[in-house]
Amino acid sequence: MKLGEQASAEPADVSSVIKLNSTYLELVDRWYPVRGFAAWQGAMILLLGLVPFIAFLSLAIEDGDAGGWVFFLLTGSVLSFFIWAGWKGMRFDIFRMTHYPIRLNRKTRQVHVTRPFDTVLTVSWDELFICVHENDLPLFGRSIDVRAHVLASDRETVLDTFTLAYSWLGGKDVLMMLWEYIRRYMEEQDGVESNYYATGICVPVDGRREGFVYGLVRTFVPYPKEIAPYANWAILQLLFSPIWALTTLGRWLAMSTSKVPVWPAEVEAVCRMDPDDPYGKDWRSNGRYDFDESGWPAVCFVVGLAGLAAGFWALLSVVM
Repeated sequence: MKLGEQASAEPADVSSVIKLNSTYLELVDRWYPVRGFAAWQGAMILLLGLVPFIAFLSLAIEDGDAGGWVFFLLTGSVLSFFIWAGWKGMRFDIFRMTHYPIRLNRKTRQVHVTRPFDTVLTVSWDELFICVHENDLPLFGRSIDVRAHVLASDRETVLDTFTLAYSWLGGKDVLMMLWEYIRRYMEEQDGVESNYYATGICVPVDGRREGFVYGLVRTFVPYPKEIAPYANWAILQLLFSPIWALTTLGRWLAMSTSKVPVWPAEVEAVCRMDPDDPYGKDWRSNGRYDFDESGWPAVCFVVGLAGLAAGFWALLSVVM
């Protein structure tokens, strides 16, 4: 794709903007929208191995005979795999960064990308090779995103790659709306002003962790109804409430155990925002959530937890 070509007639922020002003646009990373899934799914696998592991160990200690220990060693080796796999799954979400922000500086024409292990990649916007990429992800199915390749001087060798835009609902059409939002900010003369008015709720993670309430809203209402109306259907939110309730808890665990990223001083030095900038916007600019955004999701969250508790109790009744 070319930086100067319009990708969509309707640009949209797709709940991806952390901060917007006349100097830079800051976005969340491609994994931020799906935080929480790996945490609770990994926890389920871990518990599937840990609970019987502890039970069989207790029986072996209580009985004290060789047969009990042999049985424990045989079953424990298998259960240890589930414990290990579950923990590895959880680690996709927990004890990491709360998010890995991407900052696009309109004035310097640079893109700053936060990487794991507190590293930052800085590249020229005008030198990026942009393309749409599709792949299959474990647990999440088919994924589509906008990739930015950093090329060598021969313009063929790929030196580095990062995801610039991602939409986990809505397919390619919604992805192109987000890409056009980003492209317009960097390329069009009125990009700052048009994006200012096109930006809805800013993700409340600038200098802070995501709170439980926003995690709830983000899980049950991932996109505005104008972007993905089916994601806002009350009946679907209720039907999927057990899964979304677990994801909300997993998201809260992920955010609570992860640290907030901090930009290096050299990046902040070239990204100074004018204090009188009329187009400044971040989470402090957000309005209050209405009932559809937070009230109904809260009801569904409670219903989902109640359904999970009832299912667990029924399972225990059968087993016991």
